[in-house]
Amino acid sequence: MCMAAKCGVHYMAVKSISSFYHFLSQAFTFTHQTLRGHTLREIKMADNNSANQTSSAEMVESNQDLLTQILLHFPVKSLLKSRCVSKRWLSLISDPQFAAKISHLNVNLGPSGLYFYGSPFGFLNFDTNHNMLKVPSLSFLNVTGIEILQSCNGLLLLLCSFSSDNDSGFTYCVCNPTTKNFVTVPLPNATANRSIAGINLAFDPSRSTHYKVICVLMNNMQYPNLNEIEHLVSPTYQIEIFSSENKAWTDSGGPFEAPHYTDFEHGVFCNGAIHWLSPTDVSLYFDVETESLKTMAMPRIQTGGPSGYWSSQRFPYFGQCAGCLHLIEVDSISKPRFHILEMKPDHSHWCVKYRVNLNNVASEFPEIARRYMDEFPTLALNNVEEIEVQYYAYSILSVVRGEKDEDVEVVMVIPGKIISHNPRLNTSKLLSSWRASNVYDCMQYKWYNVFHYVESLATL
Repeated sequence: MCMAAKCGVHYMAVKSISSFYHFLSQAFTFTHQTLRGHTLREIKMADNNSANQTSSAEMVESNQDLLTQILLHFPVKSLLKSRCVSKRWLSLISDPQFAAKISHLNVNLGPSGLYFYGSPFGFLNFDTNHNMLKVPSLSFLNVTGIEILQSCNGLLLLLCSFSSDNDSGFTYCVCNPTTKNFVTVPLPNATANRSIAGINLAFDPSRSTHYKVICVLMNNMQYPNLNEIEHLVSPTYQIEIFSSENKAWTDSGGPFEAPHYTDFEHGVFCNGAIHWLSPTDVSLYFDVETESLKTMAMPRIQTGGPSGYWSSQRFPYFGQCAGCLHLIEVDSISKPRFHILEMKPDHSHWCVKYRVNLNNVASEFPEIARRYMDEFPTLALNNVEEIEVQYYAYSILSVVRGEKDEDVEVVMVIPGKIISHNPRLNTSKLLSSWRASNVYDCMQYKWYNVFHYVESLATL
């Protein structure tokens, strides 16, 4: 699967000074091979005896810039464990500027796992070496309830409830589950006339160390007498932005109308913009830097297909990974094929990136192919097609991509299992068991119930 470490090498955590020189010389050798044009080329590593390793490690340790360049190529999990090597390493790794640099390098790094909302399992670990990645618990928040709203480049936007003898209520939080740091975000300026339609997180460490929270408020229409309304009027919306830099909510632009059934609650941040899905022929996206609201075309609805709200069922997945915005379109659960679409960087149109054939999945996991007689035997007694596959039971949780085009995995839940399928190689594999084997349980679980966990040193 494409969840391997970016640098291609898993460094061991350095837990003692005795292993420090050997560890650093290994890192030195790797960096010598990857950092072209740097002063490392002036150092000869042909001799692998202990004295030369120690000499090279001491040379690196005495050079702050060189040591920084080497550490920038460590996986985040190893950096966190390696802070105990020395006070100097602790100071360097904890430096906000170092965190900004490594976050910039890893901006399109794929997730290490998935958080599940409402699942007893809570977390799916992508790392094949389960000792390398512990379940990133959110218990450090010390609140009575947590709802994950969004994941964005290593940060989580949360709705937290609290209760005490003197007070109770809820608040929004932004947290880094890797470093276990968090900050509270004041509530948006909602009133009796303006309710929250959706709230989203925007964080792009390649552009800024600051994050923003984007809130869409719906202006509630007031009708003195419903009998006087001749036709329905679409509501208007207002965008408010909270910046971690100025720590205040401000209006962005003026009121606007949106396509019908626009899902402001489950926005997707990708390449500097929040994207909101609509089942119509047009959706919206908001450029966070320029604070401009724009439209993007959607795949055309087939003639005779579902309309209105129910047409949203043709988009069972909308998300991003590695800087690519993905949309999955499904004509019917009875059809074995669907397309994974990718939005062009200029938002001009969607193009077919991958094609998935569920018959290939069924060859490895036959329980995905269902017949109505399996669930409703009495209704299927007189059905001449009862021996044929009639529908496919699955929900798409995530599309995870790596650095190569063939490094792609469609993570889905089927009755009793969580699996992944590579549409390029036509291979499927088991990732985990699922909490129930019934069809309804797996098919009602949606992509917006799942959140990427990306290891990050980003500061708040």
